Amino acid sequence: MLGEYLKKYRIENGLTQADLAGKLSISQNAISQYENGKRCPPISRIAKIAKVLGCSVGDIVSDSDT
Repeated sequence: MLGEYLKKYRIENGLTQADLAGKLSISQNAISQYENGKRCPPISRIAKIAKVLGCSVGDIVSDSDT
């Protein structure tokens, strides 16, 4: 589910995977793997992702709308 929420908030912020990766100083491939559930980012990276996307860690980990 983390990947789905990550993608949702990334798109809502008008960012491509490459845009988000650049803001986090990681590869676009890493973002792709997170969104596809092939890798799980460490909690410290989830916190950075949330900050860039303007949401909380809880929003990315478990979206309250579902």
